[in-house]
Amino acid sequence: MIADTLLALFVAHLLADFSLQPEWMLRHKKNPAILVLHTLIVAGIAALTLGAAPWRLIAMLAGTHLLMDMIKVYGLGNSLRSFLADQLVHLGVIAGLGALYPGAFSNGLWANLPSGWLANYQGALCLVAGLVLSLHVGAIIIRKATKPFLGQIRGDIAGLEGGGAYIGYLERALVMLLVLINQPAGVGFLVAAKSILRFGDVKETHQRKMTEYVIIGTFLSFGWGLLIATLAQMALKHWMPDLFLAIPALPATAPGAV
Repeated sequence: MIADTLLALFVAHLLADFSLQPEWMLRHKKNPAILVLHTLIVAGIAALTLGAAPWRLIAMLAGTHLLMDMIKVYGLGNSLRSFLADQLVHLGVIAGLGALYPGAFSNGLWANLPSGWLANYQGALCLVAGLVLSLHVGAIIIRKATKPFLGQIRGDIAGLEGGGAYIGYLERALVMLLVLINQPAGVGFLVAAKSILRFGDVKETHQRKMTEYVIIGTFLSFGWGLLIATLAQMALKHWMPDLFLAIPALPATAPGAV
């Protein structure tokens, strides 16, 4: 089934391009050996998530990934535009390979698991995809999108090194948790809590730039988190419908409350 193949290839891409591509690898990616190592990771993770290694599919996936990464590293630079272009090409290749080899997953090892275990595996893939998209991809997009404003306030920033990134990870993870347990209203409390904590230090008139920067970053973070959490929930409902039958939405107020 094409959807199963696409899911496996998509999760493999997210793991290889984000979770398994640490900062040191990104910094040295102009080194041909690092590019080849990254390509081998892409191929290996794809074979792992598929439970099979159809050589034509893996070769085309690895070859096109290597080519696009070379174009990005040596020609396009490190902007938001180049990042989005790179990802769109990779996703386009995955879509094409899914159409060419729709039975790649069904012919693999994981497709022979008992139905319950297979559903759990595919549900785990959906959850992994949601977490990587929300945390890692979200952090990159937000950082690149807000970079043009950073130079205007650089002298006014003071805080823990990497603190903003960790705050973003935590808030988007909490957004996903609240959506998956059918409590999206709780996101409003997160926004309010963050606003109180963050704006307490930027209420002076001369710090308006910082205030606007925080607002932009906050809306981007929560917006991205809500989008990905909703998509992850839809994917989980498709591959694991029984899971959501066991998680009813909690009442907004306690019984008998006024």
